[in-house]
Amino acid sequence: MPRIDYSLLVIDNLIIHDVPKHKKGDFSSGPNHSENESTITDGLRIFFQDKIKAALNSDQSFNVCFKEETSSSVPICVNSIINSDSSFVDQSKDIATNLYNFQKGNNAAGILLIVKGHIAELSICVILKLERDNGAQLVLNEDTKTFNVEEVHDLMLTKKTKIFKVAIFINRISAGTDYDGRLMDYQISPKNKKEINTFFLDFMGCVPYSDPKISTKRFYELTRKFLDTIPDEIIRSQYIQDLNSYLRRIQATISPREFAEDYMASTQHKNQYREYLQSQSFEFTNYTKDNTLINSHINKIIMEFENGISILGANGSFEDKVSFSKDEQTGECRAEIKSKIKKVK
Repeated sequence: MPRIDYSLLVIDNLIIHDVPKHKKGDFSSGPNHSENESTITDGLRIFFQDKIKAALNSDQSFNVCFKEETSSSVPICVNSIINSDSSFVDQSKDIATNLYNFQKGNNAAGILLIVKGHIAELSICVILKLERDNGAQLVLNEDTKTFNVEEVHDLMLTKKTKIFKVAIFINRISAGTDYDGRLMDYQISPKNKKEINTFFLDFMGCVPYSDPKISTKRFYELTRKFLDTIPDEIIRSQYIQDLNSYLRRIQATISPREFAEDYMASTQHKNQYREYLQSQSFEFTNYTKDNTLINSHINKIIMEFENGISILGANGSFEDKVSFSKDEQTGECRAEIKSKIKKVK
């Protein structure tokens, strides 16, 4: 997978919006939008580029993926900025409004910088949020209808802005990656970033990127735990075979949603499966597949019966070679194998 060299980042367009603090549920005002892009000198361009590069190259940063389901408008706005000629100003205003709507009473006032730029031939979008004291107000220029980028520069050199967060986004297809961007938030511990969700991640509509080997293993283990709760032995057995077959398919990604839709006939099971994964903080989204850690589990299946008989299925399933039925009165299962005998050991 190619590595993105953030040191090559160049800012092409920049706009600033002011997002005031407000009480939870109070949407009577809204953010203070710039109506036009900021004019930026070469010196200021270098200043902000260096700040962004340093943040993204810090030990505090990590890769992120957009959620498949989110109430945040950021993924749509970012993709529009990167992939189309739609209005950069309008999309940036939507992102600022989204931040305002996500804020609660305990979230600090913020200054939001939206950047459109490039890394070599790769288009990028950067979102940078400064948390500021309520006394550090920006003044909208009535002639240009913009906030002065020089004011933001000065604030970043003082203690009036406490901390900042930054995220950069790319087109994963153009970049050849299996993630959508990189994020730095000084309030997130690098040791815990894979297990937690934060306000900034939620606002971005993102989750931390996970090593494909780990996410595939977790998908398998959580799905198996859920399937083991299904009381009907035959349905449970079929689902487990389906899970093994699904993971053995030749495809680059896996998805809990796809597995449920393709293999679970019961709507109840689909809903219960989704609820279970949500309770385990496992997103109902797409993951890059890597079976390295689970190959020994999905390459065979053994069904043991109480009478001491066991059936071994290669390739993780019995396919159409064994048919099962159940006597509802006795609860006993019947397995019928249709094949010539190869060997008796």
